[in-house]
Amino acid sequence: MNSRLSRALLVVLSAALPLISAACGASSYSSGAQSSGTQSGTLNMVISDAATDDWAAIDVKITNISLVPQGGGNPVSVYTGNSMMNLVELDQLGEILGNLSVPVGTYSGAVLSISANPGDVVLTAAANPEPGFAATPGATIPPAEIQIQGATGNAGAKTISVRVNFGSPLIVTANENNTLDLEFDLSHPAFLVGHVPPALSGTTIWAVNFNGPVRRRLHADLRRLILRHVYGNVSSVSTDNSSITITRDFPVEPPTTPETSSPPRNLCKFLPTPPTEQFFSTSMPRRM
Repeated sequence: MNSRLSRALLVVLSAALPLISAACGASSYSSGAQSSGTQSGTLNMVISDAATDDWAAIDVKITNISLVPQGGGNPVSVYTGNSMMNLVELDQLGEILGNLSVPVGTYSGAVLSISANPGDVVLTAAANPEPGFAATPGATIPPAEIQIQGATGNAGAKTISVRVNFGSPLIVTANENNTLDLEFDLSHPAFLVGHVPPALSGTTIWAVNFNGPVRRRLHADLRRLILRHVYGNVSSVSTDNSSITITRDFPVEPPTTPETSSPPRNLCKFLPTPPTEQFFSTSMPRRM
């Protein structure tokens, strides 16, 4: 397949999401919750957002997600990665990070680690933001004008730790599928705030605060959840047409023109429950 084209797969869920499995290889992410002798369940990890009209792109890097056991204990790492993710593109959509193996238990929250070095959060203003918006329409904010609140660590290895408390516990049972959707509320008033320090002579500094705007999203009707496009090459289709396996593509970083993809980094297997799920497959240029 042409390297500039990818296979786009849009999964429309019309049955419960826990019945879908997307298992991806550890070259793109790894699950830190696998140990011999420990019973495990399956967790579909999804990232989504609540909409914003002022930004065309809010790119972040989620490097780790851990689950917090109810009643105490060390957080259990279930996901590691390093790919940029544009949160704005997830409006009304969910990005499935993978089908993760998680130790059986009850969890009261999650902890996200987000890269916080200059350039790790990229802000691009919308072409037509609301009147009075401080940034130039369509402009990308220079890294020096972005302040990530709560960052810790040495230069080049800065991160921010975001704790998400669950309103109701997440119960992972053996040999069963579970779902966790973590939503970034981009419209939260504390998430992105522009201010003009007197010493900078009119330059707007954008403060990014992840603590508070990230929350667990519960789905009363999972049939209304739609997953975003997944880009890659279809490796195989099962003989009974109940599953497909794809090798996912991700854009190179930093972006290039013309757009190219990095070497294939993970293998994903989608297991729908036919005939209730529908798959639409088409070939198209891959977007950032």
